[in-house]
Amino acid sequence: MIIKATGIILKEYVVGESDKFITLFTKELGKIQVGAPRAKKFDKGLASGTEMFVYGEFTMTCYKHTYKLVGVEPIFTFHHLREDLFTLSYASYIAEFISEVAVEGSGNEHLLTLMLYTLHSLEKMGSEACERIRRTFEMRALGVLGFMPELDHCVNCTTEIVQDPNKRYTFVIREGGIVCDKCKGVGFGITLSYTSWYVLHYILGSPIKVLYHFEIKPYVLKEIGLVCDALVAYYIEKPFKTLEFIKSLENLS
Repeated sequence: MIIKATGIILKEYVVGESDKFITLFTKELGKIQVGAPRAKKFDKGLASGTEMFVYGEFTMTCYKHTYKLVGVEPIFTFHHLREDLFTLSYASYIAEFISEVAVEGSGNEHLLTLMLYTLHSLEKMGSEACERIRRTFEMRALGVLGFMPELDHCVNCTTEIVQDPNKRYTFVIREGGIVCDKCKGVGFGITLSYTSWYVLHYILGSPIKVLYHFEIKPYVLKEIGLVCDALVAYYIEKPFKTLEFIKSLENLS
Protein backbone atom coordinates (compact mmCIF):
# COMPACT_ATOMS: atom_id res chain seq x y z
CA MET A 1 0.00 0.00 0.00
CA ILE A 2 1.28 3.45 -0.97
CA ILE A 3 0.76 6.23 1.58
CA LYS A 4 1.79 9.87 1.85
CA ALA A 5 2.55 11.80 5.01
CA THR A 6 3.75 15.32 5.78
CA GLY A 7 6.46 15.44 8.40
CA ILE A 8 10.00 16.23 9.52
CA ILE A 9 13.01 13.99 9.99
CA LEU A 10 14.10 13.72 13.63
CA LYS A 11 16.94 11.23 13.16
CA GLU A 12 18.88 9.59 10.32
CA TYR A 13 20.98 6.45 10.39
CA VAL A 14 23.26 5.07 7.70
CA VAL A 15 23.22 1.28 7.45
CA GLY A 16 26.00 -0.35 5.45
CA GLU A 17 27.24 1.52 2.39
CA SER A 18 23.98 2.69 0.88
CA ASP A 19 20.90 2.19 3.06
CA LYS A 20 19.42 4.66 5.52
CA PHE A 21 16.79 4.61 8.23
CA ILE A 22 15.00 7.75 9.33
CA THR A 23 12.81 8.62 12.28
CA LEU A 24 9.95 10.67 10.89
CA PHE A 25 7.49 12.79 12.87
CA THR A 26 4.36 13.21 10.78
CA LYS A 27 1.11 15.09 11.06
CA GLU A 28 -0.90 12.02 10.15
CA LEU A 29 0.96 9.06 11.69
CA GLY A 30 2.95 10.52 14.57
CA LYS A 31 6.47 9.09 14.95
CA ILE A 32 7.41 6.29 12.57
CA GLN A 33 10.59 4.48 11.54
CA VAL A 34 11.15 4.42 7.79
CA GLY A 35 13.66 2.46 5.74
CA ALA A 36 15.27 4.14 2.72
CA PRO A 37 17.10 1.45 0.72
CA ARG A 38 20.02 2.70 -1.40
CA ALA A 39 19.27 6.30 -0.44
CA LYS A 40 22.86 7.04 0.55
CA LYS A 41 24.66 5.65 -2.48
CA PHE A 42 22.56 5.63 -5.62
CA ASP A 43 19.96 8.36 -5.35
CA LYS A 44 21.31 11.88 -4.71
CA GLY A 45 17.81 13.33 -4.44
CA LEU A 46 16.75 10.73 -1.91
CA ALA A 47 20.01 11.15 -0.01
CA SER A 48 19.49 14.89 0.50
CA GLY A 49 15.79 14.35 1.16
CA THR A 50 16.51 11.99 4.03
CA GLU A 51 18.77 14.30 6.03
CA MET A 52 17.88 15.44 9.54
CA PHE A 53 15.46 18.40 9.77
CA VAL A 54 14.08 17.96 6.24
CA TYR A 55 10.40 18.85 6.27
CA GLY A 56 8.37 17.61 3.35
CA GLU A 57 5.89 15.19 1.88
CA PHE A 58 7.08 11.60 2.13
CA THR A 59 5.76 8.82 -0.09
CA MET A 60 6.11 5.35 1.40
CA THR A 61 4.99 1.79 1.08
CA CYS A 62 3.49 0.20 4.18
CA TYR A 63 3.29 -3.52 4.86
CA LYS A 64 2.52 -4.90 8.32
CA HIS A 65 3.46 -1.55 9.94
CA THR A 66 6.82 -1.54 8.16
CA TYR A 67 7.47 1.63 6.16
CA LYS A 68 9.76 1.91 3.17
CA LEU A 69 10.51 5.26 1.54
CA VAL A 70 9.68 5.70 -2.13
CA GLY A 71 10.14 9.44 -2.60
CA VAL A 72 10.43 12.82 -0.90
CA GLU A 73 9.21 16.27 -1.91
CA PRO A 74 11.07 18.66 0.42
CA ILE A 75 9.17 21.73 1.59
CA PHE A 76 11.91 23.16 3.80
CA THR A 77 15.36 21.79 4.63
CA PHE A 78 16.55 24.12 7.44
CA HIS A 79 19.96 24.00 5.77
CA HIS A 80 21.27 27.12 7.55
CA LEU A 81 20.98 25.43 10.94
CA ARG A 82 24.16 23.55 10.04
CA GLU A 83 26.20 26.73 9.60
CA ASP A 84 26.67 27.24 13.34
CA LEU A 85 27.50 24.37 15.72
CA PHE A 86 25.85 26.03 18.69
CA THR A 87 22.58 26.62 16.84
CA LEU A 88 22.70 23.12 15.35
CA SER A 89 23.10 21.66 18.84
CA TYR A 90 19.97 23.42 20.09
CA ALA A 91 18.04 22.31 17.01
CA SER A 92 19.18 18.74 17.69
CA TYR A 93 17.87 19.05 21.23
CA ILE A 94 14.47 20.12 19.89
CA ALA A 95 14.45 17.03 17.66
CA GLU A 96 15.51 14.78 20.56
CA PHE A 97 12.78 16.24 22.77
CA ILE A 98 10.12 15.67 20.09
CA SER A 99 11.39 12.15 19.46
CA GLU A 100 11.00 11.35 23.15
CA VAL A 101 7.45 12.70 23.59
CA ALA A 102 5.95 11.87 20.18
CA VAL A 103 3.61 8.90 20.08
CA GLU A 104 3.97 6.22 17.43
CA GLY A 105 0.89 5.94 15.28
CA SER A 106 -0.74 9.09 16.67
CA GLY A 107 -0.26 12.44 14.95
CA ASN A 108 0.08 15.73 16.79
CA GLU A 109 -0.24 18.64 14.37
CA HIS A 110 0.17 21.27 17.10
CA LEU A 111 3.47 19.76 18.24
CA LEU A 112 4.71 19.52 14.65
CA THR A 113 3.80 23.15 14.00
CA LEU A 114 5.57 24.21 17.20
CA MET A 115 8.72 22.39 16.13
CA LEU A 116 8.69 24.04 12.70
CA TYR A 117 8.32 27.55 14.14
CA THR A 118 11.05 26.78 16.68
CA LEU A 119 13.51 25.66 14.02
CA HIS A 120 12.67 28.68 11.85
CA SER A 121 13.36 30.94 14.84
CA LEU A 122 16.68 29.24 15.60
CA GLU A 123 17.73 29.57 11.98
CA LYS A 124 16.70 33.23 11.77
CA MET A 125 17.79 34.55 15.18
CA GLY A 126 21.05 32.64 15.62
CA SER A 127 23.09 31.53 18.59
CA GLU A 128 22.42 34.53 20.84
CA ALA A 129 18.72 33.64 21.06
CA CYS A 130 19.17 29.87 21.42
CA GLU A 131 18.59 29.63 25.15
CA ARG A 132 15.50 31.85 25.08
CA ILE A 133 14.09 29.86 22.17
CA ARG A 134 14.79 26.59 23.96
CA ARG A 135 12.97 27.66 27.14
CA THR A 136 10.03 29.04 25.18
CA PHE A 137 9.77 25.79 23.24
CA GLU A 138 9.93 23.63 26.38
CA MET A 139 7.19 25.52 28.19
CA ARG A 140 4.89 25.67 25.17
CA ALA A 141 5.51 21.99 24.34
CA LEU A 142 4.58 20.95 27.87
CA GLY A 143 1.32 22.87 27.46
CA VAL A 144 0.62 21.14 24.12
CA LEU A 145 1.30 17.75 25.72
CA GLY A 146 -1.31 18.41 28.42
CA PHE A 147 0.99 19.56 31.22
CA MET A 148 -0.31 23.13 31.26
CA PRO A 149 0.87 24.89 34.43
CA GLU A 150 -1.64 26.83 36.51
CA LEU A 151 -0.64 30.48 36.84
CA ASP A 152 -3.86 32.29 37.78
CA HIS A 153 -5.11 30.34 40.80
CA CYS A 154 -3.40 28.65 43.71
CA VAL A 155 -3.00 24.99 42.82
CA ASN A 156 -3.60 24.04 46.44
CA CYS A 157 -6.61 26.13 47.54
CA THR A 158 -7.78 27.73 44.21
CA THR A 159 -7.41 31.29 45.53
CA GLU A 160 -6.99 33.76 42.69
CA ILE A 161 -3.38 34.88 42.24
CA VAL A 162 -3.02 38.65 42.57
CA GLN A 163 -1.14 40.48 39.83
CA ASP A 164 1.40 42.76 41.50
CA PRO A 165 4.64 44.01 39.86
CA ASN A 166 6.26 44.13 43.30
CA LYS A 167 5.26 40.59 44.28
CA ARG A 168 7.30 37.39 44.26
CA TYR A 169 5.51 34.22 43.20
CA THR A 170 6.13 30.59 44.20
CA PHE A 171 5.89 27.86 41.57
CA VAL A 172 5.55 24.36 43.05
CA ILE A 173 6.67 21.73 40.53
CA ARG A 174 4.90 18.75 42.09
CA GLU A 175 1.58 20.63 42.10
CA GLY A 176 2.10 22.04 38.62
CA GLY A 177 1.68 25.75 39.24
CA ILE A 178 1.63 28.82 41.44
CA VAL A 179 0.66 28.68 45.12
CA CYS A 180 -0.62 31.57 47.21
CA ASP A 181 1.28 32.93 50.20
CA LYS A 182 -0.74 30.78 52.61
CA CYS A 183 0.10 27.55 50.77
CA LYS A 184 3.85 27.96 50.20
CA GLY A 185 4.63 24.96 52.37
CA VAL A 186 2.90 22.35 50.18
CA GLY A 187 6.09 21.40 48.35
CA PHE A 188 9.40 22.50 46.85
CA GLY A 189 8.90 25.88 45.24
CA ILE A 190 10.79 28.05 42.76
CA THR A 191 10.61 31.79 43.36
CA LEU A 192 9.58 33.89 40.37
CA SER A 193 9.50 37.62 39.78
CA TYR A 194 6.36 39.26 38.44
CA THR A 195 8.11 39.66 35.07
CA SER A 196 8.83 35.93 34.90
CA TRP A 197 5.21 35.15 35.81
CA TYR A 198 4.08 37.51 33.04
CA VAL A 199 6.47 35.98 30.47
CA LEU A 200 5.16 32.48 31.27
CA HIS A 201 1.67 33.79 30.53
CA TYR A 202 2.91 35.15 27.21
CA ILE A 203 4.60 31.88 26.22
CA LEU A 204 1.56 29.75 27.03
CA GLY A 205 -1.06 32.03 25.51
CA SER A 206 0.45 33.85 22.52
CA PRO A 207 -0.35 32.98 18.90
CA ILE A 208 2.41 30.75 17.61
CA LYS A 209 3.31 33.19 14.81
CA VAL A 210 4.57 35.71 17.38
CA LEU A 211 5.67 33.23 20.04
CA TYR A 212 9.38 33.97 19.76
CA HIS A 213 9.11 37.73 19.16
CA PHE A 214 10.15 38.99 22.58
CA GLU A 215 13.25 39.82 24.57
CA ILE A 216 13.86 39.19 28.27
CA LYS A 217 16.52 40.08 30.80
CA PRO A 218 19.03 37.42 31.92
CA TYR A 219 17.52 37.03 35.40
CA VAL A 220 14.09 36.32 33.89
CA LEU A 221 15.58 33.74 31.54
CA LYS A 222 17.30 32.12 34.50
CA GLU A 223 14.09 31.92 36.57
CA ILE A 224 12.09 30.48 33.66
CA GLY A 225 14.94 28.05 32.99
CA LEU A 226 14.71 26.71 36.54
CA VAL A 227 10.98 26.07 36.08
CA CYS A 228 11.50 24.41 32.69
CA ASP A 229 14.30 22.17 33.96
CA ALA A 230 12.19 21.00 36.89
CA LEU A 231 9.02 20.46 34.83
CA VAL A 232 10.82 18.57 32.05
CA ALA A 233 12.56 16.36 34.60
CA TYR A 234 9.25 15.74 36.40
CA TYR A 235 7.09 14.96 33.36
CA ILE A 236 9.53 13.64 30.74
CA GLU A 237 11.93 11.82 33.07
CA LYS A 238 14.76 11.48 30.58
CA PRO A 239 18.29 12.88 30.38
CA PHE A 240 18.94 14.42 26.97
CA LYS A 241 22.32 13.70 25.38
CA THR A 242 22.21 16.88 23.30
CA LEU A 243 21.98 19.03 26.44
CA GLU A 244 25.17 17.44 27.74
CA PHE A 245 26.87 18.38 24.46
CA ILE A 246 25.53 21.94 24.68
CA LYS A 247 26.99 22.27 28.18
CA SER A 248 30.36 21.08 26.91
CA LEU A 249 30.26 23.75 24.18
CA GLU A 250 29.40 26.42 26.75
CA ASN A 251 32.35 25.35 28.91
CA LEU A 252 34.69 25.79 25.94
CA SER A 253 33.42 29.28 25.09
